[in-house]
Amino acid sequence: MNTFKQNYLTNLIGTQEAVDSLANMEKARLLVVSDSHGNFNSLKTIVQEFGSECDGMIFCGDGIEDIARLVEIAESVPPVLGVVEGNNDPDTYPINDECIKVPLSCSLIAAGHNVFFTHGHRYSLYEGLDGMKEVASNIGCDAVLFGHTHVCFSALTSGNIFVLNPGSCSRPRQRQPSVFAILEVEKGKGYNDAVFYQVVPGERKTFVPELVIF
Repeated sequence: MNTFKQNYLTNLIGTQEAVDSLANMEKARLLVVSDSHGNFNSLKTIVQEFGSECDGMIFCGDGIEDIARLVEIAESVPPVLGVVEGNNDPDTYPINDECIKVPLSCSLIAAGHNVFFTHGHRYSLYEGLDGMKEVASNIGCDAVLFGHTHVCFSALTSGNIFVLNPGSCSRPRQRQPSVFAILEVEKGKGYNDAVFYQVVPGERKTFVPELVIF
C-alpha cells in the first residue's frame, strides 16, 4: 500500500521507511508502466492484478492524471512509487491534498541497484539511447527505464547498462499489444530480462517482443 505522500528529497512517493526498505532488500520486484494517456481503466487493471505483489512501481510518463487516480485503489499500489513527466504531462499535479512535483527524470535504489528513469523525449531518443545512458552512468545508475516510443523492449547494453521500455499500456505501436513490464532485481547480481505482460483483465498473458527499431 502507498501513502501517496511525496518525499521531496527523492521525489519518490511513499514513506522514507518504504524507500529505505526497497533499497536494502535482497530481491525486489518492480512494476514498470508507461504511456497510459488517460486510459485509467488500463492502469487500474494492471495495478489491481500485480501491484500488491511488487515492492515498487515506476511510471515512465504520459498519464500523470491516471497516476493521481490510483489513490482510489491505494491498497494495491506498491509502497514506493516513482513518476516522471512525459511530453504530455505537467510538471506538478494534485494528488489528495498536496501538489506533487513531476520531475523530468528520477532514480531509486532497489535491492542495491540504482535505477534511472525518465520519459525519454528530452534525450533525442529516436537517435539512440546514448544520451540517457550517459546521464545514468554519471550518477551511478546501472539501469535506464523510459517510455515515449510506445514500443516495449529490454536489453543489456554496452557498459553493462540495462535498458527497458515497458511499452504503452494504452496506445501501443508497431503492432504490439498494450503491455507493461515486471523487472526483478537481486542484490549483487546482474539484471535478468524483464517479463512483459499484456493488459488483459483476469489473465496473466505474457508477450515476447521482436527486435524493435525506433
